[in-house]
Amino acid sequence: MKLNLEGTNILITGAAKRVGRGLALAAASEGANIALHYNNSEQAAIETAKQIQGYGVKVALVKGDLVSIEDVQMMKKTIETELGSIDHVVNNAGWAQYKPFFNYQPGEWKREVEVCLYGVIHLAHTFVPDMFEKNRGKFINIVGDSARTGDRNLIISGAARSGSISFLKSLSQDVGRKNIQCNTVSLGLIDQGQNYDAITMGRLVKQYPLKRLGKVDDVTGIILFLLSSWSDWITGQVISVNGGHSMLG
Repeated sequence: MKLNLEGTNILITGAAKRVGRGLALAAASEGANIALHYNNSEQAAIETAKQIQGYGVKVALVKGDLVSIEDVQMMKKTIETELGSIDHVVNNAGWAQYKPFFNYQPGEWKREVEVCLYGVIHLAHTFVPDMFEKNRGKFINIVGDSARTGDRNLIISGAARSGSISFLKSLSQDVGRKNIQCNTVSLGLIDQGQNYDAITMGRLVKQYPLKRLGKVDDVTGIILFLLSSWSDWITGQVISVNGGHSMLG
């Protein structure tokens, strides 16, 4: 199946390592040029950029805090200088604290909301207008399943990401007239080398009908599909990749 990504410019946030790195490498393998965003993981980003270049495509390294609209606007300027305008955005960046709500101190939840909700808003406001001019584009946001199912230890990030889902549903209604698709991919727990002990792993796996955690490769396929022309009539959707952990309609 030809994905028609050759020569496109794709911004992938949080792309220095783990799932983000996998997404960047997968898109590069299909001929896409990659704007590789990172915030703190500079060395990992440099290493990932070298791997991307091995596919014979262009790569631009862009550092920025998505909480800051000024940072996101500077990212755009850097990308335009090194690659040109962005065709598609995949937001993989996020930040969460794993603890019950009443263990927070007042204000301690602020950054989670800012990264998981305002970060998405800042990216859309900055990069989607260029898609208007091209009359095409994809905006994909990645969240954890707690945004839809709830989790007592991910209450703030889950709430913020639920807000981002609503934001993209509404945005998709606005930008569809310009042939732009906005979708959310909701993930179960992905094995990214967390080194769980046997007891913990056993308890986690019991929650999944497929009896394993997800792999990075389980995520890349759906993202590539949503970036491709094969998904041009899919918008405003939340697509689960979660091994059956939740089965919401």
